Amino acid sequence: MTAIAQRETPHLGIFWMMQTPNGEVNLLSASCPLDQAEPYGDCLTYGPGHYETWEHWRRDRIIDPALRAIVRSYEYEDWPRGRIVFDRSRDLFVLYADRKLLTPATIARIEPHFHLPAVRTEVTSGWHYQSTETPNELGA
Repeated sequence: MTAIAQRETPHLGIFWMMQTPNGEVNLLSASCPLDQAEPYGDCLTYGPGHYETWEHWRRDRIIDPALRAIVRSYEYEDWPRGRIVFDRSRDLFVLYADRKLLTPATIARIEPHFHLPAVRTEVTSGWHYQSTETPNELGA
């Protein structure tokens, strides 16, 4: 697969929007290409969950030191988060997210990050994706 084709391959995964102490809002994610996803009922998904990924990042020395400091200072459910799956029965990507992230500007940042085709992506809130922190650009 060429680098261009690989870059355009949709990814499934999990993500957070978090804020550094200097006020910069970062999209932090873990993902896999669609063809490497795991089956989960009628869907395909990225296997590791938010908790497992967060705990791994707490120990991972490869992650940016500033972001690692945030990961170590907060719990995985503190920052707004979400997940992207592929519904095989509907041939549709589904982006589940904390309601705080369901703004056009934030979705416009997440979709290209995962190389999602907007016309084949459904965006919805996930009741269990509720956070206590809100990055400044998302409003208080």
